[in-house]
Amino acid sequence: MIALSVIMKTVIIISKCTKVIKLNSFEKWYEFHFRGVCSGEVLNKILLRHNREDFFQVGEEYLIYVSLHSISNGVLKGEVIKYKFLSDCWDRS
Repeated sequence: MIALSVIMKTVIIISKCTKVIKLNSFEKWYEFHFRGVCSGEVLNKILLRHNREDFFQVGEEYLIYVSLHSISNGVLKGEVIKYKFLSDCWDRS
């Protein structure tokens, strides 16, 4: 088991929401599809916390700014800073 503790790093992720995990009435984690490498670690999924009332929809793709918390056992965990539907991101030139 390799664990990478990341302090105050921000990354940009483009991914599709695959699952909503409701821990209690106040806290939800959102699972995103991801296959790749970050900071030398092979990742299988991304778990993000977002405490606002607006929420991610399963099956939708997003552009997400994330504050990293940790990378361990192929799972990146972080906090959502801001996000946008990928379909709303287009070149206006």
